[in-house]
Amino acid sequence: MRFGILGPLLVTDGSGVEIPVVGARPRVLLAALVARANQVVGADELAEVVWDGAPPPAAARTVRRYLTRVRRAVGPEVAGRIVTRSPGYAFLAGEDEVDLLRFEACCARGGAAVRAHDWARAADLLGGALALWRGTPLQDAPSRVLREVHVPSLDRLRAQALEWRIEADLNLGRHDDLVPELSRLVEEHPLREHVHGLLMLALYRGGRQGEALAAYRDARRVLVAELGVEPAGPLRELHQRILAGDPALDGPPAGAVARSVPRQLPAGGPHFTGRAGALRALTGLAARAEADRSAVVVSAIGGAAGIGKTALALRWGQENAHRFPDGQLYANLRGFDPAGVPVPAGTAVLGFLEALGVPAARIPATPDARSALYRSELAGRRVLVVLDNARDADQVRPLLPGTPGCLVLVTSRDALTGLVAVDGAHPLSLDLLTTTEARALLAHRLGADRVAAEPEAVDELVGLCARLPLALNIAAAHALARPDVPLATLAGRLRDTPDRLSELDTGEDAGSVRAVLSWSSRDLDPDAARLFRLLGLHPGADLDRYAAAALADLPVHRVDLLLDRLTRAHLVHTAGPDRFGMHDLLRAHARDLTTPHEERRAALSRLSDHYLCTAATAMDTLFPFEGHRRPRVDPPPAPGPPVHDAAGARAWLDAERATLAAIAEHGRPEDAIRLSATLSRYLMGGVHAEALAIHHAARRAAHGTGDSHAEATALARIAIIDHRQGRFRRALLSARRALELFREVGDRLGEARALLYLGLVAKEQGHVPEATAHFEQALDLFRETGDRLGQAKAVGSLGALALEQGRHREAADRNRLALDLFREIGDRTSESHTLVGLGELSSREGRHEEATGHLRLALALSREVGDRSGEARGLDALGVVHRCQGGHEQAEEHHRRAAELFRELGDRAGEARALVNLGALAAARHRHQDAASHYRLALDLSREIGHPSGEAAALSGLAEVAATPSGTGTPRARTPRAGSPARPSARGTAARPT
Repeated sequence: MRFGILGPLLVTDGSGVEIPVVGARPRVLLAALVARANQVVGADELAEVVWDGAPPPAAARTVRRYLTRVRRAVGPEVAGRIVTRSPGYAFLAGEDEVDLLRFEACCARGGAAVRAHDWARAADLLGGALALWRGTPLQDAPSRVLREVHVPSLDRLRAQALEWRIEADLNLGRHDDLVPELSRLVEEHPLREHVHGLLMLALYRGGRQGEALAAYRDARRVLVAELGVEPAGPLRELHQRILAGDPALDGPPAGAVARSVPRQLPAGGPHFTGRAGALRALTGLAARAEADRSAVVVSAIGGAAGIGKTALALRWGQENAHRFPDGQLYANLRGFDPAGVPVPAGTAVLGFLEALGVPAARIPATPDARSALYRSELAGRRVLVVLDNARDADQVRPLLPGTPGCLVLVTSRDALTGLVAVDGAHPLSLDLLTTTEARALLAHRLGADRVAAEPEAVDELVGLCARLPLALNIAAAHALARPDVPLATLAGRLRDTPDRLSELDTGEDAGSVRAVLSWSSRDLDPDAARLFRLLGLHPGADLDRYAAAALADLPVHRVDLLLDRLTRAHLVHTAGPDRFGMHDLLRAHARDLTTPHEERRAALSRLSDHYLCTAATAMDTLFPFEGHRRPRVDPPPAPGPPVHDAAGARAWLDAERATLAAIAEHGRPEDAIRLSATLSRYLMGGVHAEALAIHHAARRAAHGTGDSHAEATALARIAIIDHRQGRFRRALLSARRALELFREVGDRLGEARALLYLGLVAKEQGHVPEATAHFEQALDLFRETGDRLGQAKAVGSLGALALEQGRHREAADRNRLALDLFREIGDRTSESHTLVGLGELSSREGRHEEATGHLRLALALSREVGDRSGEARGLDALGVVHRCQGGHEQAEEHHRRAAELFRELGDRAGEARALVNLGALAAARHRHQDAASHYRLALDLSREIGHPSGEAAALSGLAEVAATPSGTGTPRARTPRAGSPARPSARGTAARPT
C-alpha cells in the first residue's frame, strides 16, 4: 500500500490500484491523519482542520461519522490502519508506505551524508527524496488550517534538500549540468543568498569566471533593491575568492572528480495507475541484479500499442533511481514510430557514451568499437538502462552492458523472443488495465468527485476505451476540456459514433489511437497483414485456430505460424488455450484496413459454414438421438475442432456460444434459422441469453423470408426459454402463435410440440384442466407421428402434473414409463429430470432412502451432461429429503446452492421454490424471522412472474409463521404425508421439453 500527501492525496491498495476518496471533508480528515502518520491526533484537532478553523457543536461526534465514511470508502485493507487512540485517532504505516515519512527519512540520511562529505550517497538519497514530490503538498485537501500547519515546514525542508543535493553534485564534478537548474532557482528564489552562491561556484568551476562575477552583481542588485542590504559575508567572501582565482574553489583534482553520473530518464506519466504486479516483478529483478554478480539482468516489457509499457518503465525507474547510484540511461529507439526509421544501435551508443562523460576524441568511429567502449565504461557501475520502443533483438544487443550490476529495461511491441531465448531476458507482458485500475485512472485524471457522481457513465467509458490506457487518457483529456459536459454525454458520443477511433484522437500522432495502432500493423508481411484484416471481421470476442483458418481459407498449420507472428507483434493476444483475441479498438483498426468487398463476403461465408458444420458435429456427439430433428449439414471441407467426444463437444459449444449468437444475429438469414434448429437442445441447458438471441434472430429471418414453418419452430423455442425464466405470459403468446403457424403449414409434429409447451405454461399458471388437455393432445399427436421422444416428454409432463395434484399412483406409473422411454432413446438429460420426479414422489410417500437414491443418480447424470437446470432441481429436491430426515445443515446447503443456480440461470420460478423450501427449513429450526424473510422473497418473485402456485406456497408459509408464537412451537410439517394432497409448490418437476 502507498499513501501520499506530497501533492494530491494518494491512497493505493495492496495491488497498487488507486482508491479515490470522495468528498472534501473525508479527504481532509484522511490527509490530516496521513500527515501525522504513527502519531495520535486529537479529535478536537481533527475537527479544527476538517471545518477549517470553525468546527460546529458536537464536531467530535461528526468526525467519527466521517471516519466511518472514510473507512468504508478505502476498504478493509486500508481502514485497518486507522485506529482509535485516546484522545483521538492514529494512522499506522511504515516509512516506505508514506511519501512524507520516506521524504523526511531520506532528507535526514542525506544531510548526514553531506556532513560526512559522502557526496555520492548524499546525491543519491536527496535526489530520491525530491523525486517523491508530485506537486504542492495537500493541494486537493481544502483546509487552510491543515496547509498552514504542514506546508511551510515541508517547503523549507524541500529547499534545504535541494541545496544539499546541489552541493553534493558540485562536489561530484557535475557543475556544468547544474547551471541551468541553478539559474531557474535564482529566478524563483531571488533573495536566497546561498542559491546565488551555488550558481557562482558552478559557473566558476566550469571555467566561466566572468559569468560567475556577473551573477554576484545580479545578486547584489536584487538584495539592495528589495531589502536595502548588501550581500552577507559568505557571499562577499566567495566573490573575492573568485576575483582572486582561489585554487581551493576548483573542487577535487581532475583525477579525483567522480565520473559523470547521467540521469536521463524523462518524467514519467503523471497519471500512471495500477500495474502493481508488474512493478513488483521489476523490483524483484532489481534485487536480483544487486545480488547476482554473474550476469546482466534484462527485462523485456512487451504489450500492445498504447498499453503503457513506457509509462511502467519510467515510473519504476523514477521510483527506484536510488538503486542505481551510477546513473540512469535512456534512449527512445523508435522501433515503431511514425517516421518509420528506427534509431541505429550505433547512434544510441554514441549518445550513451557522451552522457557517461567520454570525451569526443576518445569515441571510436565504428559501431562495434563504440559498443565495446560503452561496455567498458559500464564495467563496475550500477546503472539502469532503459531502451524504449525497441524494434527487435538485433537493435538491442549492442546496447547491453557486458558485466553484472546493471539492469536493462527494454520496451517493445514485439515479443523479443530472441532476446529472451538467447540473451536470457525476462519477459514481462502487459495486458489491458483491470476495470478497477481503469476507473482509478479516470478518477486520477478527472477528480474523484466527478467520477463518483457518474459511476455508470465511467464504467461505460472504461468499456468503450477497451481499458486501453492511451484511449482512457485521450477520453479523459476530452472530458477535462469540457468540464461542464456530463460524462454520460461524452460516453454517448463515443458509443454512438460509427468511427470510434476518430473520436479517440487529440490531433497529433502520439495522441491518436488509430495512428499508434497503425505503427504496429504497417510492418507485417502480406500474409500476416491479410489475416489481421480478416480477424477484424470475426464477430466474437475471441476465436480458435480453426475459425482463423476458415476466415483466411488457409490450412491450420499455416495459420498457426501467422497467429504466432501477430501474437509476437501484440496485435492479437492469447485468450486461453489455443484461443486468440483482440481488444475492441484493435478490432476496429483491423476493420479500418481495406479489405475488398468480395474477400470480406467470402471470408464471412466460410466462417459461418465452419461454425454451422462444427456445431452440427458437436450436437450429433452430445444428442445423437435427436439427429433426425436437426437440419442436415454438409461435412466440413477441412479438419475442424476436436468435438467427437462429449467433453470436447460441450467445451467447444460453451466457448463459442457467444460467437454463434453473433453470427445468428448479424449473418445471413439462413445462418440464423439453421443455427436455431441445430443448437436448440444445447441452448435449453441454461444458456438463456444466447438462446433467446439465436431464436429471435431465427424468427426475424424466417418472417422476413416468408418461411412460416421456420418461424413457428423459432417461436416454439422462444416459448420454452421464456417458460424456463418465468415469463409465462410471453411464453403463452409465443406458443399460441407457433401452434397457429404449425397448423397452417400442416406440421403435426410441430403442433404436438407447441401443445406440449402450452401445457407447461398452463401448469405453471395453475390451469390444471387446460394443462392436462394440452399434454394429452400432444401425446396423441406424438404417437400419431411416431415420435418416441415426444411421447416420453408428454407422458413425463402428465406424471409431473399428477404428482402436483397428489395422484401418486398415476404419477409413479407415468414417470416410470417416461423413464424407460428416455433410457431406450438415450436421452440422459430427460432421464435425470424424470428421476427427480420419482425422487419427489418417494419422498412424499415417506420412502426417503429410495428418494435419496433417485435424486443422487439424477444429480450425477445432470452434472455428467452439464445440465445446470437439472442439477438445481435435483439439489432442491434432495434438500427436502434431508429436511424430512432431520439433516438440517445438509438441507440448507442444498437449498441455498439450488437457489444460486436458479438465480444464475434466470429461472425465477425455480428460485421461488428453493426460497419456499428454505423458509420451511428455517421454520422447522425455529428461525421464524429467517423463515418469513425467505417466504416474502418467494412471494415477491411469484407475483412478479404471475405464478399462482408459487404465490400460494409462499402465502401458506407466511401464515404458518405468523400463527406460531415467536420462539415456541413448531409450524406443522410442510411435506405431505402419504395419501394426503400435495402442498402447492412453486414448480413440479416436469419432463424436459423438446
